[in-house]
Amino acid sequence: MNQEQDIKTLKQIEFNKREERLKTAIPQKLIYEPTENKKLHITYVMTWTGVCGGSKIILEHANKLTARGHKITIISHDKKPIWFKMNDSIQFIEVPWGQTLCESIPKCDVIVATYWREIYECIEQKIAPVIYFEQGDYHLFDLEKLDNRTYEYIKKQLEVVQFVYTVSTFAKNKIKQIYNKDAIVIPNAVDSTIFFCKEYRKNNKKINIAIIGSEESEFKRIGNILKAIEIVKEEGYDIELNWITPTEPKRNKIKAIVNPPQLIIGDTLRKSDIYICASMYESFCLPVLEAMTCGVAVITTNNGGNMDFVKDNENALVIEKDNIDDIVEKTKKLINNAQLRERLSRAALETSKQYSWNKTINMVEEYYRNIANYKIGG
Repeated sequence: MNQEQDIKTLKQIEFNKREERLKTAIPQKLIYEPTENKKLHITYVMTWTGVCGGSKIILEHANKLTARGHKITIISHDKKPIWFKMNDSIQFIEVPWGQTLCESIPKCDVIVATYWREIYECIEQKIAPVIYFEQGDYHLFDLEKLDNRTYEYIKKQLEVVQFVYTVSTFAKNKIKQIYNKDAIVIPNAVDSTIFFCKEYRKNNKKINIAIIGSEESEFKRIGNILKAIEIVKEEGYDIELNWITPTEPKRNKIKAIVNPPQLIIGDTLRKSDIYICASMYESFCLPVLEAMTCGVAVITTNNGGNMDFVKDNENALVIEKDNIDDIVEKTKKLINNAQLRERLSRAALETSKQYSWNKTINMVEEYYRNIANYKIGG
């Protein structure tokens, strides 16, 4: 048995143990005892630390809360991420597979479970109030992949936690609709030191189109975009494709920028004229907002999460899902109309100003401080 199979087996054993304990689980009992809690010790429990938007947001939270003087601990079975520059003051605890993950949670003021698998295990430790940070996955947006056993497991996990927050109105509504659980919305934000606008594009001899996503993530419909761009090229348009992907392309033998650092992503977007997103669903759709922040004219589906900030024909062009012809039409429309690209770009820049990390972390910090007033009871 190789290491990957080993971990898969250990994950299933962990799931089975948690599922058994969940049968007798009751909601976390808390007592409200207001105290002055200027600086907090916050523990994030992460299922996955690899390259993805969800991990990036958690690590941004950790860095920015640390910068404000809070103590941050992250625990995970996964290794400490090397693709993201973490503040040196953050304590990262890698718990070996086979050991109970949440038993490594230190004494702290609040615990943040970042995936549904470990919510109750966090509560079982009886250390601090538990918050569930929901960033969306198939259990919200692709229910055909959700078997009844997993659905019941997730539903029970959400029943025992008092505090839930998520990143968009779309995700909030899905949580309520599917699991009958209320949540508050704290939106994601963009790192303005990496994603910002510069007037590179005016000197482009050809149209630069950027896309972000792995062909392995079927819901992102990267293949549809590639087909559309090929059609546009065949019609004689001069296009340079900047495809940023976390994984090496296998099905599409096209030059790609594989797993680049964030600085390269920002620079690539700034040099692009058009950004295309064809996702079937997203909890927030951070790459679209990052492209808007870089002043790129955006073509995107209504994938749910982006509807908090995307307005059709105002700051982006919205395309139909799974419609290659629509991608072709909107792409040609933007190529042929520099004034439209400029108008969408300027409106997108104005929209992006509403999504600063300072504003988002103010909301996160206030939320955590309020919850830290609750102590374990019963």
